[in-house]
Amino acid sequence: MTFSRSEKLFIFFSMISVFCICGEYAITRPTSNALFLTLFSSKAYPWVWLATVPLNLLVIFFYNKFLPKVGPFRMLCTIASITIAVNSLAAIFVTQAPLISFLQYMWKDIYVLLMLKQLWSMVHSTVESTRAKYLYGFIYGMGTLGGISGSFVPGFLATYFGSEKILLFTLPVYLCLMLSYKLAYQRSKLKTDSFNTDLTPDPRAREAFSLIRRTPILVAVLLLVVFMQVSAGLIEYQFNAHLELNILDMDLRTAYCGKIGAIINVLSLTFQFLGALLVIKTLGVKGSHILIPILLCTSALFSFAMPGFAIVSFSYVFLKAIDFSLFGVIREMLYVPLQLDAKFRAKAIIDVFAYRTSKALVSFGLIALQAVASSYILQLTSYLSILIFIGWLGTVAFLFRRSSTIATI
Repeated sequence: MTFSRSEKLFIFFSMISVFCICGEYAITRPTSNALFLTLFSSKAYPWVWLATVPLNLLVIFFYNKFLPKVGPFRMLCTIASITIAVNSLAAIFVTQAPLISFLQYMWKDIYVLLMLKQLWSMVHSTVESTRAKYLYGFIYGMGTLGGISGSFVPGFLATYFGSEKILLFTLPVYLCLMLSYKLAYQRSKLKTDSFNTDLTPDPRAREAFSLIRRTPILVAVLLLVVFMQVSAGLIEYQFNAHLELNILDMDLRTAYCGKIGAIINVLSLTFQFLGALLVIKTLGVKGSHILIPILLCTSALFSFAMPGFAIVSFSYVFLKAIDFSLFGVIREMLYVPLQLDAKFRAKAIIDVFAYRTSKALVSFGLIALQAVASSYILQLTSYLSILIFIGWLGTVAFLFRRSSTIATI
């Protein structure tokens, strides 16, 4: 398999871009989580997840509306600039105005998906499908290396600088991202093709939803994302509830979350470089999609049988590592044969709106459990996780059996 000089540079700068995105998020996520948990407690997580839904829909509307006008590169720079401003304000003024932490947590759950979506949409539109199996794992692996590197910042510096100041690292990392994305974009097919004319001019969300409804592959991706994020929401709530009870100091929470993030990324790297290619080659895309809920259900059973901070931390690490590696690779492969509208507009609905809005389903359930069975909520969430994985497995088997288009990928 040979590559031209332009293709090699495109792949290189794409890898630098995903390194920066995942590295910055590995810095911001544990810091944001520790600040939010200290200021609002774990009981507030369902409420912030619900509050994210209207913001999510608004962001997706403006994204689809202005993307054809400003183009992918300017859109990425706009999102990056907003993120730098939000994180910097939180770093400087969160003590005087704690509400900033609530707003920053909401934006944190949206912007990283927009950034990754911008990058992967460009990659899908440039890399040929015959090369996707070999390149996607390496691109994901570079993002994981960024996550490992970024995790060292909160993991080892939070107790020295203070959690708030860690958010200031967004500025230098995102300046590097904007440069690397520009260099990749200049060598992509989006730069040479008629990007504006290939996108449908109607930016309304219902058009993107209609496209998803008409496309079996997009329906499959949507359902897979919902199952994964509902599962992630349940285990994340369990993890944060145990974290609140076992580690009381905010900076120590930031450090612990940073180290947990590093472990997640190391495990993800192993799954990507060793597991993804072997699993996909051995089981195929269908078998890989069936394997994931089986593995996660087994992990949830351990958490249910032996509840405790260590076991819940392990289950959280394992699910996140699968989400960031094998699940991500086989999910992104489903987009390869689709048209530009699906790769940008429908993908925005699935990867950003549906990805975070799925947690609203978890939020309603958790709020109800807090009201009627608060003393048993952790046990009940473990039980619900097992049921979700069983439903996920059945849905995957049904989709691949009914859709010949999905089964041939």
